[in-house]
Amino acid sequence: MEECIHIYTDKVNFGYDISTRSTEDFTLHCHNFYEVYFFLEGNIDYLVEGQKYTPTPQSLLLLPPHAFHRARINDPRAYRRFSLHFHPDILSMERRAFLLSVFPSPEKFCRQTIYFEHTEKDGLISYFEALKNCASQSGAIQAMLLPVCIEALLARILSMQTPADYDTKDLKPNTIQDIITFLNQNLCGDITLDMLSQRFFISKHHLNKVFRKATGTTVMNYLLYKRIITAQQLLISGHSAQEAALRTGFSDYSSFYRSYIHILGHAPVKDRGTIPSLASLDHERFHAVDFQRKDY
Repeated sequence: MEECIHIYTDKVNFGYDISTRSTEDFTLHCHNFYEVYFFLEGNIDYLVEGQKYTPTPQSLLLLPPHAFHRARINDPRAYRRFSLHFHPDILSMERRAFLLSVFPSPEKFCRQTIYFEHTEKDGLISYFEALKNCASQSGAIQAMLLPVCIEALLARILSMQTPADYDTKDLKPNTIQDIITFLNQNLCGDITLDMLSQRFFISKHHLNKVFRKATGTTVMNYLLYKRIITAQQLLISGHSAQEAALRTGFSDYSSFYRSYIHILGHAPVKDRGTIPSLASLDHERFHAVDFQRKDY
């Protein structure tokens, strides 16, 4: 059987993986790094921020940091894919913002294309093969090649995008996607089920029912988790725990502290000024915010 190939560094985690496990409904989760998936074969569904994707051969899925997602392998046929996870500082400073624009920002997540099919004509597979070949290189050469290969891949994806991938005027109304967009744009606001019910003309009971069906969790649980991972990013950037709490809508620090430990499993101080390394993370089960914990 063909071998899996992995590259682990502090800033990059790349893999060529083959799985024959079926009927696995992975926990809804998110990460604080960028993710790129390139599907080769298999039968799998991805749920990303309430939107379902069923990848086809040579299709591409882009996940920005903090996007909630989960996967389900539907049958035991071989599931093959390339996966790339990276921290943004692997990219050169002068090109970083431009290259990362291929990923949607939180406020544009539901309005920018993250899934691309039929990429054969774009030759994307060759960029992943180039990353795969980096695994056989020595440490110094690999460290030099990885940023080059990742930047080349992102530049190619950018060249594939068209104005239609950002065009919103012809989008059909989608209440759940609109609610998700609103929540991401107003994380620090005083948001309640009553307010959302009135704003989107839907009963509270029905709102939670359809939201859970689409995302795997309740509205307020989603909001809490989003606030905590946003606070984590602020801590990583050097903000104090008190600042992070206030900037993510927590008026009571003790409530913030309890929620942080409940969701991430450790105190806020552990994350201050520390960028998590990708080198020590298991390729199948990255450390992630996880909805399998009891609802708060």
